[in-house]
Amino acid sequence: MRLTAQKRGMVRGAGTTIAAPQTIQGASFPAPIGGWDAMNPLANMPEQNAVQLINFFPQPGYVELRRGHMIHCDTGTGLPVETVMGYQGTGALTQVLFAVSDGDVFDVTTSPAVMTTVTGLLSDRVQHTMFASGGGNVLWCCNGEDVPFYYDSTGTWTDTAITGITSGNPQDIVQVAIYRNRIWGVLKDTTVAVVLGVDSITGAITTEFDVGGVFPRGGYLQAIATWGTDVNNGPNEFIAFISSYGDVAMYLITDVTDAAGIQYLGTSQIGSPIGRRCVCRVGSDSALVTIDGVIPLSKIINYDRAAIQNQALTSNIRTAMTEAAQRQSTFFGWQLVSYARNTMAILNVPVAENEVQDQFVMNTVTGAWCRFTGQNANCWEVFDNFAYFGGNDGVVRLADVASGDEDQTLEADMQTAFNYYGMRGRLKQWEMIRPLITINTAFPTTPFIGVNVDFGSNAVLSPIQFTSADPVAIWNDPGTQWDVAQWPGDVQSSDWASLNGLGYCASVRMTVSIPWSANLATPRTLRFNSFDVLLEAGGFL
Repeated sequence: MRLTAQKRGMVRGAGTTIAAPQTIQGASFPAPIGGWDAMNPLANMPEQNAVQLINFFPQPGYVELRRGHMIHCDTGTGLPVETVMGYQGTGALTQVLFAVSDGDVFDVTTSPAVMTTVTGLLSDRVQHTMFASGGGNVLWCCNGEDVPFYYDSTGTWTDTAITGITSGNPQDIVQVAIYRNRIWGVLKDTTVAVVLGVDSITGAITTEFDVGGVFPRGGYLQAIATWGTDVNNGPNEFIAFISSYGDVAMYLITDVTDAAGIQYLGTSQIGSPIGRRCVCRVGSDSALVTIDGVIPLSKIINYDRAAIQNQALTSNIRTAMTEAAQRQSTFFGWQLVSYARNTMAILNVPVAENEVQDQFVMNTVTGAWCRFTGQNANCWEVFDNFAYFGGNDGVVRLADVASGDEDQTLEADMQTAFNYYGMRGRLKQWEMIRPLITINTAFPTTPFIGVNVDFGSNAVLSPIQFTSADPVAIWNDPGTQWDVAQWPGDVQSSDWASLNGLGYCASVRMTVSIPWSANLATPRTLRFNSFDVLLEAGGFL
């Protein structure tokens, strides 16, 4: 009888049939270190992934609450900061941070902000690059409205005196790239790139490089990108010209002044690029922000557009990326930055132009994604290895440093993949849950936890009770001091929380609200390592 009756959840006695007693089973599964999954169906999502991961960042072995931001410097304009840019030199004047708001450039290296000699700009949306010329490092800037200008090692801002352009005017230069020791500028609303002399930041252009003939879908030249690789009998750096309709013309140019030094490699097609800040240099490669996702330039020549989406860095969040691009691609604020200090690639996504912005954030080690909210950033700059963003209110903020967001409450929300616990088609009653948590100080708030069953979204959340009387040290935390910090047991178990869920599969939902904490030397650390659950399994129905 054991082989058949127990499978049916029944036990037969002498002439009697009674229900077999259900037994509580224990199970454990990891925190969603696979990150936000906006591609796989809910019924077949890997258990290490998350239906949503808001203000939680997936690390290789755990998921942690993101660090908050704090005010760095206020320009005083009360208007959006649309550019933050850093000068990094080699002499006594080595590092200066600038912000552009209300037509003026401010020095925001320290507070209070200081207005520079650059005022009355027609556009605050400045594209920029560092470039080493014979006179030292310069910060070279253009915006498509004003004459390009630069900041040099003497601490002086100077307008360029570019001559020789026949396809437009110097103030039409709207985007800039560096290739083979030359500045290449994009003339807005044309298919022309202008090229300055070797190591030159001003003066007569060397040539006007028109790529319109290799753009089969038309449009204008939106951006220039470069990437390096070891092909053609040695390492080479290539240059790519990206049209507004997503044609990518690839060249290998050793000498732009000699036809023999220009090698055209072909044109590929991708989705249209988004914004003028659609290029981010990542190591020797470049990543392009397009309506098809964030695509490595090195992949474009090997795949057609139908296949390239599978090679996109955003392939795991394809649905979310597509929806955002469809609704908001015309908004200013799209930008991708590489933030190596915390192994992040940050894609800024405007929700309402100059009002609300989110960030899609990837762990560059694992490729796992999450979404940050509450950081309303018009633009980003990684300066002195720290991440700064320009807000919608004239304020430059420093990110990834604090406990909570200054003057705000940081709201985090996690929902794991739906899990059948190896028993598809079998009804289950979820009874209790216990997350394994790591914290580094007494925690100021209570997380809440619950389960959604059978792809629902109506979880009843219960508080998680846990205590930490003394500050405890976290391995590899920047604020932990060797021989000073107190080492606890690394992982803390919370108390069991009651659940009320009946169904075939379940997804854990957890929320936490973190108040701003000023003058906290070490940011609070909250890490979720895994979850234990207790459930009763019934029969197959």
